[in-house]
Amino acid sequence: MAKQLAFMTFGRLLEPFGHTTVQGFVDRVPTVYAAADSLPGFVARSERSLDDYSHSWGPIVAPQCWGGEVDSHVASTLSVWESLESVAAFAYHGAHGEAMKLRKEWFQQPGLPEQVAWWIEEGEAPTWQEAAIRMDRLHDHGPTPEAFNLKQAFDSEGKPYRLDNTAVRDIAQNHK
Repeated sequence: MAKQLAFMTFGRLLEPFGHTTVQGFVDRVPTVYAAADSLPGFVARSERSLDDYSHSWGPIVAPQCWGGEVDSHVASTLSVWESLESVAAFAYHGAHGEAMKLRKEWFQQPGLPEQVAWWIEEGEAPTWQEAAIRMDRLHDHGPTPEAFNLKQAFDSEGKPYRLDNTAVRDIAQNHK
């Protein structure tokens, strides 16, 4: 069976949702989600209600390295992708790439992992609990085939993998 990439992002806002300091981030959420949803290689994501903060794949679980608590400062995503290049095209280009350039205006910068990836079986849904455990593993042990980031990635067979930057750019440019 084919593998797909589970990908979680996690961060703590400087102020809680609803505060004017982070409104620029909140205002971008629908555009960023729409960009992900339409990008080649995107499979699925846990969808969040901006009204009550609930997620379609269950409640967010905060990694212990981030304090282990979820509150109104937490911004997190959990998604599934066909390839590392697809998620990199999304993360570093387009609407999300633009938001990444501004993240210091909205997010705390504690030097903790902000993303974690791991391979799952096609059709499998990742859980927030598993994602938190994987991020803690990345924090405690560095990148391994069980928990890695886009800078030090592994392929679906557990071998070190270097992103194909040409493919990343092609995916991003052909999606505009």
